Amino acid sequence: MGIRVGIDTGGTFTDLVAVDEQTGDWFVAKVPSNPSRPVEALAAAVQQAQFDPADVSFIVVGTTIGINAVITRTGARVIYLTTKGFEDVPHIQRINRKNHYDFVWRKPAPLARRQDCIGIDERVSAEGEVVRALDPGEIRRVLPEHGGEDVAVAVCFLFSYLNPASELAARDAVAAIDPGLPVSLSHEIAPIWREYERGTAAILDAYLKPTVDRYVDGVGEAFAAQGVRASWSLLKSNGGHTVSAQARERPGHVLLSGIAGGAIGGAYFAREREAPKAIVLDMGGTSCDVCLIVDGAPLFSSEYEIEFGLPVAVPTVSTKTIGAGGGSIGWIDPGGFLQVGPQSAGADPGPACYGSGGEEPTLTDANVALGRLNPEFFLGGSLSLDPELSRGALARVAAELGTDAVQVASSMIRIANENMANAVRIVTVEEGVDPRDHALIAMGGAGPTHAAEIAEAIGMDRVIVPLHPGLTSAFGALAAEVRVDEVKSVNLKSTVSSADTVDALFAELQATAVENFRAQGSSPAAPAVARSIAMRYEGQNYEQEIPVPEGPITDALLADVFERYHQLHHEFYGYRLDALPVELVRLLVTATAADTAPLPALSLDVQGDAPAGDRPAARTAEVHFGDAFQTTPVVARTELIGAAVRQGPLIVESMDTTVVVPPGWAVESDPVGILELRRTSAPASPQTTTGAVGAAN
Repeated sequence: MGIRVGIDTGGTFTDLVAVDEQTGDWFVAKVPSNPSRPVEALAAAVQQAQFDPADVSFIVVGTTIGINAVITRTGARVIYLTTKGFEDVPHIQRINRKNHYDFVWRKPAPLARRQDCIGIDERVSAEGEVVRALDPGEIRRVLPEHGGEDVAVAVCFLFSYLNPASELAARDAVAAIDPGLPVSLSHEIAPIWREYERGTAAILDAYLKPTVDRYVDGVGEAFAAQGVRASWSLLKSNGGHTVSAQARERPGHVLLSGIAGGAIGGAYFAREREAPKAIVLDMGGTSCDVCLIVDGAPLFSSEYEIEFGLPVAVPTVSTKTIGAGGGSIGWIDPGGFLQVGPQSAGADPGPACYGSGGEEPTLTDANVALGRLNPEFFLGGSLSLDPELSRGALARVAAELGTDAVQVASSMIRIANENMANAVRIVTVEEGVDPRDHALIAMGGAGPTHAAEIAEAIGMDRVIVPLHPGLTSAFGALAAEVRVDEVKSVNLKSTVSSADTVDALFAELQATAVENFRAQGSSPAAPAVARSIAMRYEGQNYEQEIPVPEGPITDALLADVFERYHQLHHEFYGYRLDALPVELVRLLVTATAADTAPLPALSLDVQGDAPAGDRPAARTAEVHFGDAFQTTPVVARTELIGAAVRQGPLIVESMDTTVVVPPGWAVESDPVGILELRRTSAPASPQTTTGAVGAAN
């Protein structure tokens, strides 16, 4: 028992949430991120948190280091070894197009250059038999010279998920040439069929290995310098966490580490407020992540697309990310229309109002100019904002558009809100889910500022604001459990496969999952295991996952699983094809902790927050709603605990966020401080605001 710590490193801020499991005390910290040296922000957060580092028992870190390296294309040079004749697969990609009638669109560039995609004369058959063994001497002949740059090797041979002999031989051959050269094998990263998806996963893993390896070393050194003696883990894309040593071995599995924390934290507060159906809206300084919560848990996916056509076949929390955050920049497109994002001012130089050299208007500047943010109490008063700099940046854009700064600020808010509402529609309406039946979980430093208006645009009438929403991703890292996903591609049919065959495959997969689960340093008790089978009708190209109940796989159980597949297919497409065989494409086993100790009771008053005497007294401010400024009460969040329902307009301030309660909405607090906003009037007619302000005629 000691202090458990969760840390989230975002593009703008690095957040920390910690709890002393003996005393129940909570600690928080929020410091600016350092994009060029992210480890420094981790050390600063530990220093600010006001606990003794020697008392730390465990740390989980969620980081954007992986996804940032991919977005900025700053990863390693990847040497891609594949079966001879298939060197062009990463560049051919898929035959579909992002936009059917866009003649300018080009496929995204793979993470491996064409000249570094090398064919090896080996072959394994579709049955897993070695047709032509790999010659280690060929690896020595074709491996290019390198020096002074990050280089890693990705290996993806045909049918290696059935027989990995050639990939293992290739790794041994590379090690004999250069023992320090990182190697990623596709059958270890993504043991699935479809060589393109398996290959891109291996390439991504290799692309990130040197970067993540340095990051793990740096974080370990930073924690040790602070006096932390405990082990630490990285949050994985699937919402679990893995010890740092294993994270450096499979960096592809921590690609969405930073995003996963928000989904886990949002699901926690959805359960706390008895909202089994919810939508997480995690709006930070750089981006906005949207995730659907079903039965109190986030949805998961077996694939993530870095860009359209660049899939990563690793288990992830299913999210939609757009470039909409407090630092998103307002700009004028070639047609003379105002746009917001995806460009961001980030932490350096940051919004204009930070006074750090930023000159372009951001959403933070717009909220300051509209009176929604208190310049004297931003981040609990630790960072003072300059309203004049905000108005100046907005005025420069307004001059080009022939309008005024307030109109530009209002339009920027409406454009960003509509962009985020569209992201919510993508994860709900386009998947056949009605968002009006859900609660919106407003997270991130900027989420509660925009949430009510976003909900209104979608037709939702319930918004939940967690305790310390700007720190919820860090809280999600703290609350995350060990989770291991093991996948195996198979080629079975309902008409010929026996229950015994499926049972044996699941038993093998489950044994691997349990072994890897215990390797994370978890309790020796057996984990909880969930199973599913990805199925499709014979001749189809895409499959759907069907859960498999506990117990031995019998003919009756398998028949029930097939029937549930027929029913699910009918729900999705309106018909079922009982006469066709069902193909079993992929088996999945997930191991999670069976029994976990509950976290101590949460509190709004924590170490690291602004002392009560430093919080501003209740006041009024001129805040812009609709088309005009209104005199609006401003209160501290703690004042709502135990108080009656308050009607909007209202501004609620706390250390890490500002909650905007527009006219037509009401807000109340539960006994611990979780806020719930409810719509009290019918929504206005929806308006399209994609280009809300155009150039003057």
